[in-house]
Amino acid sequence: MMKMNSRVWTTAALVAAGAIAFAASARAEGGITLEERVERLERRAEMPPAAPAATGWEDRIKALENRIKNFPFGLQLGGMVVTSYQYNFNDPDSDRVQLRAFDRDHNTFSFDLFQLQVSRAPGEEGVGFVTKINFGKVAEREASDWDGDGTVGNVAEEQNSIELQDAYVTYNLPALPELGFKIGKFVTLLGSEVVESPRNYNISRSLAYSWAIPIEHTGLLASYQFAPEVGLTMGVVNGWNNVIDSNDGKTFLGSLVITPVEQFSLALSGVYGPEQPNRGGSQRGVADVVATIQPIEDLVLSLNYDYGNETNLTAASGGTAEWNAFSGIVAYDIRDLLVVPIGFALRGEYFDDSDGTRLTQGTSGVPEGRYQNDWEVTGTFKVELARGLMLRAEYRYDKAANDLFDYRSGLANQNDQQTVAGEVSYVF
Repeated sequence: MMKMNSRVWTTAALVAAGAIAFAASARAEGGITLEERVERLERRAEMPPAAPAATGWEDRIKALENRIKNFPFGLQLGGMVVTSYQYNFNDPDSDRVQLRAFDRDHNTFSFDLFQLQVSRAPGEEGVGFVTKINFGKVAEREASDWDGDGTVGNVAEEQNSIELQDAYVTYNLPALPELGFKIGKFVTLLGSEVVESPRNYNISRSLAYSWAIPIEHTGLLASYQFAPEVGLTMGVVNGWNNVIDSNDGKTFLGSLVITPVEQFSLALSGVYGPEQPNRGGSQRGVADVVATIQPIEDLVLSLNYDYGNETNLTAASGGTAEWNAFSGIVAYDIRDLLVVPIGFALRGEYFDDSDGTRLTQGTSGVPEGRYQNDWEVTGTFKVELARGLMLRAEYRYDKAANDLFDYRSGLANQNDQQTVAGEVSYVF
């Protein structure tokens, strides 16, 4: 009898211990075990569960993330959210930061960008597409000419804070995959920077990107990859930053990219065609050179030079204008020093607009007809808090040939401008 009671108590103790251990495990994982959580996610993603013996938990979770992010028919979803704050030490009454294409606001938090991207890579038949739609201040300030009148802001599509940045179809010949075509609306081939701030080394865009070159085009491009080291793209577009052409001529666009070794690449690009509204006889051209050097894994040197020329600027008296811009960026990432990766970027540039045609556009804040020889230095620090989540801080100093920068009330304009900015971005 005593032996039977002993066995009963021993069995009860083992059952109780097992129940306590199971409950603790379930509470630690939010009420269900890790295996149950993965299996539920697999069912939710309509993906058959993998055999635990054949695949580890990390591999199964990565497969789930890829399945959730990649939709049926090969569609892919992505995008970003960007918010910033900027302060101009001139403290101008206009609350304006001059000589900037996108970051023009002083002493305010700014919702810069929500971008949604839907795309499909070319499949067996060679057909794909890319769409990027932007919301926020960046969308408002990159607005294209949608009605072809040569101005921006006079129709509904140009007045809101929504812009279709990219919308194009791609096609690669199945029998000749090295040859590809792109038709629709797309960003330019020129320059070392892009519209989206998190994809650049600095928060603010350079003078060269903002005023020396176009941002977007609408038209047709053809590209051919002669070898992994050499690729050529050429095409015809309506012009600079427009959806509908503003004159009776077309603009030619091209780029030759040479990458002889992994540590060095050279891009030679150009654009040429009429850009004055209703006057096809005026020709504007830009030659753009971008060299990227990466001597070691986390160190990048980017050099960019632009030469621009435009003829017959006015219908009555003609006239020709030239501009030159040079910028250099040094960026270095430190991945293992702290708990999270950090990085630094330093940019310096010089813009020669002696004929007063590029830096005197209405959005630059420079009075019409005033020549400018300007330079700027920008330092940026970044912290990668998590995958896709980045925090950056920046200091920028601008120096102009003339006293053009607004100053606080009652004081004369200054020939320089100092700003600090902070930015939080999440890329998904």
